[in-house]
Amino acid sequence: MLSSCTKPEQKSNTTTETTPPAASASAEGSDNLKLEFSGTDKFEIKNPKFKVSLYGADERLADAPATLITERDFEQKSLPFTIDLPVPKDAESKITPKPSGPVKYYVAVSWDSDGNGKADQKGDIFIDHDKQFPNVKLNGETQKVYVKVLK
Repeated sequence: MLSSCTKPEQKSNTTTETTPPAASASAEGSDNLKLEFSGTDKFEIKNPKFKVSLYGADERLADAPATLITERDFEQKSLPFTIDLPVPKDAESKITPKPSGPVKYYVAVSWDSDGNGKADQKGDIFIDHDKQFPNVKLNGETQKVYVKVLK
């Protein structure tokens, strides 16, 4: 029984050991995820309003759905641009099922950039998954997200 009491404490210490980088990143103002959007298409933005969502999942659970951690509306009239997406300090704790291994985060964008009333349709700005999947790290560094016009 004593050994089982000791093991959770070790896990707790491990959690504490992994918390300082996040805490130091927070001290540097990285409660925000800095995202730099760019692309090579010619972008004509008629509707500047769009939504960015942050998802997280246990990297080892291939068939578990990702959990929406946060989302926020933004406005932009031209590309490239950089935004700050506020991220809760307890982002990992919001993921279900609770991660038992490394956590993978990614972003999604929903944008009716051509102004036809329907987001994520032909003619709208969309994440360029062919160039790079929008995986991100919550480490305080600027993350690149490549976009294109959906055809």
